[in-house]
Amino acid sequence: MQPYLQYIVLLGAVVIVGAFVMPRKKQDTALPPQTMQNMETALEQFMENMEKDNEDLVLLVRNAQQESKSDAERKEQRIVELERKCEQLTEQLQKTLSQSATLVRPIETSLPAASLDMNMQLTTDAAIVAPIIEETVRKNTIQDRYKELFMLYEQGKSIEAISKKLGMNKGEVQLIIQLAKQEDSVHA
Repeated sequence: MQPYLQYIVLLGAVVIVGAFVMPRKKQDTALPPQTMQNMETALEQFMENMEKDNEDLVLLVRNAQQESKSDAERKEQRIVELERKCEQLTEQLQKTLSQSATLVRPIETSLPAASLDMNMQLTTDAAIVAPIIEETVRKNTIQDRYKELFMLYEQGKSIEAISKKLGMNKGEVQLIIQLAKQEDSVHA
């Protein structure tokens, strides 16, 4: 046999013999009554603290739910208000457009039996008056009323950034931009 293998076998035998020769210690598993009482007291105090923490947590969750509900109600009310405002603006826009159309039509269609020169004059007058009416209508556009909003939008700012800068709701900013797009498509 090789010498290092002999040393390993000899060392293992010494360890086994030493383990049998050494006395074993007795372990005392019973705890003194005072220690048990201290543990029970600590557990009761821990349970009381946990109950108090749970009550605080339940109260916090309840308050958060109430705040969330009231916030949702405020937002819903704001949406209804904005929808109503949108309808009013749409009606106002339609009235303005119909008024401008009715102002141009009588000029173009008046005196149908008039001479050719008179018709040419009316057509020229209508061509002059129509841009003036259209310019007047455009002066009341949404873009004129919200110049700063559209300036920021044209600079490529996000709706969120615009709403923060102007102190407006994001939904309101989106609504104004959409109304302006509709208004532009009507005038185009």
